[in-house]
Amino acid sequence: MSINRSVLFSAFVIAVMTFQGCETDIDIIAPQRDVTVIYGLLEADRERHFIKINRAFVGEDSATVLAAKEGVNEYASNEMSAKVLEINSIGEELNSWDLIETYGTGKEDGAFFSDSNKIYYFDAQLNANMLYRLECTVNIDGEDEKKVTATTDVIGQATDGGGINQVILNKPKKSGSSSTNGGSDRNKQEVSLVSSNDYASGFEVEWSEVSGGVLYTSYLRMFYREFNTTTGGVTVDSVTLAIGSKNFEKSGSVIQFPGIGTEDYFATIGRRVEDLDTTEIRNVKRVVSDTIQFYLEVANKELSTYIEVNQPISGVVQDRPEYTNVSNGIGIFGSRVVASTRTASVLTDGRILDNRTMEELLYSNLPQTGGYTAPKSFTRPGRCTVNPATGPTCQ
Repeated sequence: MSINRSVLFSAFVIAVMTFQGCETDIDIIAPQRDVTVIYGLLEADRERHFIKINRAFVGEDSATVLAAKEGVNEYASNEMSAKVLEINSIGEELNSWDLIETYGTGKEDGAFFSDSNKIYYFDAQLNANMLYRLECTVNIDGEDEKKVTATTDVIGQATDGGGINQVILNKPKKSGSSSTNGGSDRNKQEVSLVSSNDYASGFEVEWSEVSGGVLYTSYLRMFYREFNTTTGGVTVDSVTLAIGSKNFEKSGSVIQFPGIGTEDYFATIGRRVEDLDTTEIRNVKRVVSDTIQFYLEVANKELSTYIEVNQPISGVVQDRPEYTNVSNGIGIFGSRVVASTRTASVLTDGRILDNRTMEELLYSNLPQTGGYTAPKSFTRPGRCTVNPATGPTCQ
């Protein structure tokens, strides 16, 4: 080998080693690619329908920092347009609504809270006999135009005048005989959680069926108010107790949940409501409602599957399957019904606790039981009093 060739070969080896020695950085951020994320739940008993459409984002900052940057996970007006189509059983398009962009203000404070919360909506009376398809056209600079679509049915029994039949709580039923589900002659003995000397064995909860509903989740809620006699301020709070969540895929007339544990009702209140010592804090009065409210949330097949797949993993196998009904994107476009007994008047809706249950809630009268709620200092003026001679009673 000649001297010149030796020098050239040595220079080549040194150059290769030099470049290899400098390449120690790894680029962990893949080239950005547009991914559309959709979350939308249609409700046939509402006229305004909101849909969240975002873009997935990636960057070197933390997720909390990136999420707070305006526009990082949102499409500009010239980058995306969307509409919802109403389709009958033979595939004909009957109606079309363009989505209107707005900014939500009701987002709760939290790690991902920011002033920028773009959402989309359209106004329409939906028909429970039709299908609805969401179509998004996305046009990002440097990428090909793409179509993102998703289709869902709308659950509920359609009525002739539009909308769906009202969902009714059959059990516990309203008292009174002027109608099949309670009337003007109601009494205050509709829910009994206490027997003569112990907690009651439980009671069933029964709702009317929602046509097309698959996953039914029911819970009850007790409301109370705290009055500050010094400032005049009033705060409203509540305690929620789960009744159950069940899948009902076959048609039936009613949806039944087994009796809930009545002691759980008082124990849950004992855990979630702070004690109030009125001998020390004299300017706070805590008044509890004697009417408990019942709630029902119903999901269609698509939403039920999405919820099931995304439940926390508790088994040995940690692999989570992916599910989306969004074509060319991710997320869920489904349907739900939310019903409750609560309206503006707590006197005519909900279900009223009987005397023994109220006495246990306010005074923990039962012997040798948990005594969960006496430290909460609940009151119910006009119905419950403490007589020095006979003790606390409710009427």
